[in-house]
Amino acid sequence: MDLKDKVIIITGASGGIGKATALALGRSGAMVVLVARRAELLIETAKTISNALVLPCDLSKEEDCIMMIETVISQCKRIDVLINNAASVIVSPSESVSREDLLKAFRTNLLGPVTATQAVIPHMLRQGGGHIINIGSPGFMMGIPYYAPYVCSKAAFSAWTRTIQSEWEGSCIRVSEYFPGYIKTDSNPESRLGAVDQDFLMNSKQNFITRTFAKPKEPGQVANQIVALVKKPKTLVYTDFSTKIGAFISNISSFRLSIASQMARTAREKINLQMLNQNKSINEKNHPA
Repeated sequence: MDLKDKVIIITGASGGIGKATALALGRSGAMVVLVARRAELLIETAKTISNALVLPCDLSKEEDCIMMIETVISQCKRIDVLINNAASVIVSPSESVSREDLLKAFRTNLLGPVTATQAVIPHMLRQGGGHIINIGSPGFMMGIPYYAPYVCSKAAFSAWTRTIQSEWEGSCIRVSEYFPGYIKTDSNPESRLGAVDQDFLMNSKQNFITRTFAKPKEPGQVANQIVALVKKPKTLVYTDFSTKIGAFISNISSFRLSIASQMARTAREKINLQMLNQNKSINEKNHPA
């Protein structure tokens, strides 16, 4: 499909996969609708795209999801592709995850895309077709430690994606699922453990397989693949062979548990070290030499 002048919405476009994909789509000649909460970041990105619309929205809010679709239809008259990419990432031990953390993740990672999809379907049917791309995560298959709100909501999101795929198969509406693996972002996740980096689950002592799955990849590795998926819809696409292998391994319980438990041990070691450093700093402050 030639993307010139096609109207494509990308949520979560302020950074990471969303920003990289928006820039790649812009180079393809599409009309790119940049959606995220932080307007200033969207405006900066839009400056480098010849045909862009900036639309600040909070996808955890139902009214914002509906407004997003209505605004684009009002200004652009059609929507060819909706890319549901925005996500909430919260780091917390599973035994202390709060109901609000789970609700927050589900509002953004599941309910937002559901509402946006339901709002855009009538317009896509009216115009004779459209394409919905849901950016999922194979992490729920592995059971990524300390990311329970994220992986639980992404598991539900994958179930939603596959349900609407079956319902719309053979129609003018195409639904694709994209599994990017672990991708580096511009900001660290929201953490209940103090500051954590994106290498939180990784260290050099892990075996090669675990290090491979725990190492964040660059967003640029994903953007061109999503553009290719926009041009030629497919049911399911993985970022690379290692991500696909990771999803396969996740179905073998012994391998899955071995890899995920190594990540968990690494995280606990870093948490304990961080707490020791914090206590040391407090003691030094309260009892100066």
